[in-house]
Amino acid sequence: MNMLFKILIALGGIYLFLILILFLFQGQMLFLPEKDHFRTPQSMGLKAEDVWVETKDGKQIHGWYFNKPNADSVVLLSHGNAGNISGRLEIAEMLLDLGASVLMYDYRGYGKSEGRPSEKGLYKDIEAVIGFLKEQKSYRENQIILYGRSLGGAVSAYGASKFNVGGLVLDSAFQDLKTMASDIYPIVPAFLVRYNFSAINYLKSIENTPVLILHSRDDEIAGFHHGEALYEAASEPKTFVPLRGGHNDLFFTSNRTIKRSWKEFLEELDQ
Repeated sequence: MNMLFKILIALGGIYLFLILILFLFQGQMLFLPEKDHFRTPQSMGLKAEDVWVETKDGKQIHGWYFNKPNADSVVLLSHGNAGNISGRLEIAEMLLDLGASVLMYDYRGYGKSEGRPSEKGLYKDIEAVIGFLKEQKSYRENQIILYGRSLGGAVSAYGASKFNVGGLVLDSAFQDLKTMASDIYPIVPAFLVRYNFSAINYLKSIENTPVLILHSRDDEIAGFHHGEALYEAASEPKTFVPLRGGHNDLFFTSNRTIKRSWKEFLEELDQ
């Protein structure tokens, strides 16, 4: 009995130690930026303009703007929690083929962008980039389509709650970070998660903005139930497209479905 008690005490100590580590290093576990671009638009035969946008708190945010002549809309891509924009060039290529201009940008601390990532900081970043499209590129808000992948889903949903954009696309997004944490680390109490990134709450505040939700049944990180919950929370008009493939490779495994869904979404917005 005494030995069992000692074992339980030891296990409890290990558990508390792991909880402490997870609590203290949440930022390092969530934000996984890469500074170097491993390729450029030019390396893929794409023409892009280097753009720099200053946020309200004085950070310089870097992006690539792909102009499609005579395009009626521009897609603003907010990427996931890892890497940088150099890993998302196939997305820009697809959207250009479909007739839209594209702006992809790196959050603060990612790629060439200044600063360190934080939840409030990422929201400042997208506000600044939307302002850039309006003021420097002369787009109306209803010509801007916000496209968020994974973590970028919450950032894009936040942007759509602040601006009257033309459309919102959520790809492999999660409801909120607390739900994600409970999925991945069920032993961690939700109240210890310091970040919200609540795409579902922002969605609930958006009205009359067309929403397209893409989510894979095979997503091993943000389970399919996240996509279903986001679709349920969104107001009409809305579309849900089930995909196949893992969280990080579905663009290739479900490429035809994704491209067709985007094509139909853009055509509906034009009408």
